[in-house]
Amino acid sequence: MIIKRFFTDRYDKDLIFVRKDVTFGEFKDYVFAQKKEFEKSDINEIALLCENYFDFAVNFFAAIFAGKNINLVTDKSRLKLLNKTYMLPEKPVKKLKWQMFENIYNPKDIKINFFTSGSTGVPQSIIKSLYNVQMEAQATVEGFNLASLKGITICATTLCTHSYGLTFGFIMPFDSFFKIYGTRIEFPEQLPKDRDYIMISTPSFMEKLTKYNYEFPNPPKLIFLAGAKLDENVYNYISRFSDVVDIYGSTETGNIAYKRGGNVFNVFHNVEVDKNEDNRIIVKSEFFTGEQAVLNDIIENLENRQFTLKKRSDRIVKVLEKRISLTEMENTLKKRDDIEDAYCFKYKEMLAAVVVTKNYDLTGTELKKYLAGYIEVTPKKWRFLDEIPRNISGKIDYEKIKHLFDLNLSLPFVINKKVDELNGEIKLKFKRNSNFLNGHFDIKPIVPGVVQLYFAKFFAKELFNLDDLKSDMKKIKFSNIINPDEEITLKLTNKEDSVAITYLSDDKIFSSGILVK
Repeated sequence: MIIKRFFTDRYDKDLIFVRKDVTFGEFKDYVFAQKKEFEKSDINEIALLCENYFDFAVNFFAAIFAGKNINLVTDKSRLKLLNKTYMLPEKPVKKLKWQMFENIYNPKDIKINFFTSGSTGVPQSIIKSLYNVQMEAQATVEGFNLASLKGITICATTLCTHSYGLTFGFIMPFDSFFKIYGTRIEFPEQLPKDRDYIMISTPSFMEKLTKYNYEFPNPPKLIFLAGAKLDENVYNYISRFSDVVDIYGSTETGNIAYKRGGNVFNVFHNVEVDKNEDNRIIVKSEFFTGEQAVLNDIIENLENRQFTLKKRSDRIVKVLEKRISLTEMENTLKKRDDIEDAYCFKYKEMLAAVVVTKNYDLTGTELKKYLAGYIEVTPKKWRFLDEIPRNISGKIDYEKIKHLFDLNLSLPFVINKKVDELNGEIKLKFKRNSNFLNGHFDIKPIVPGVVQLYFAKFFAKELFNLDDLKSDMKKIKFSNIINPDEEITLKLTNKEDSVAITYLSDDKIFSSGILVK
């Protein structure tokens, strides 16, 4: 149905994108121009890495009509996984009047190459057809009676290059002709104030709204969430504003089941679910190729098309000849009153743990002693953060976490963070036992200027989702000494070609400068 709409003028005057208002007829002109650009090259592989939904849509359909293979990558690091020559298209900027051409396109023959999230550090390629994701989108519309929401707009915080983002934020509105908010939502202030909308998001995005008691000025009619486990407290807070649907699925299978709070999932009406002898879930549906898929998730109480999700079977690792449950270790850590969250993983043949805590004095040594009463092997490496790093799709960002452990540098203790599109503010302390203080005035240590600049750049990239910043810095000024264990504020202002940084407290400025993009 999606492809057929391009070969009639029936829909040309209908608005398809909002914020940047574009009719379907205008959109076709952008697609036709990009199709012509793709046809100039004999390279068959198109890699799509677009955060902007409009840019993605133009390139996606242009690739189909140009007969190219579509590869969806969620970040630049995944490009090396293609292992073939590819085109990485630029932002579509021109239009060319749509002209009819041979239009024999079978959705089952149009292949889309996804990559799994790589939570284990080893992303895998998953091939689906356009037919698969259309069936998934149509089942969602039918299952939740979305066709009754006339004139609704779809807004997404997720990337359209992720399986969930593609189906819910892109294919579903195109297939059902809902309007699409042309840019991805990064901050709640960007949500529509003057129109009805459905929000496609993740538990991690909602956790941040809950943490800061965010109030929706114009609540969405419906919120779909997927990508990670939804905390019941987060559900209870967000469901005060809207109907919240928690989706369970995977890149391999697409949608499987859903719930509204609680622990019991309801299987989608056109999905079949069973379990094997290990209680791992078996899925059959038209949302993926192949007869069935067996996932690593353990399910219980499968009855009347409902089940509960127990755990992932692949979170058992072997260390020092001992089988260790990472999930059990995390849950044991989270039993402590001073630990809000935890993530454990195998790092260089040893165990490592990330802990979210407000306890400034908490140490890895103390936690090792605590865990030793429950588990045979305890983590050797620890990092204390204000939140578990997650990617845009809401999944734990293994690569970012691994990078934090690869750093031979003690991290500052973050007390709290505030951020919007243009400004960031972080209250933090540099701990006295930080390794970068060794040899820097041992009697009265001070925080080196190079460390201040390093972490200013570190947090600028994190807060504003900047892929990279140049090594150039301008107008660097060190005005006062920063002492260890002193509470200070790092302010960052995101500008078009730079990020202004200032370390300060209530009564003084310590240092300032400009990071060049």
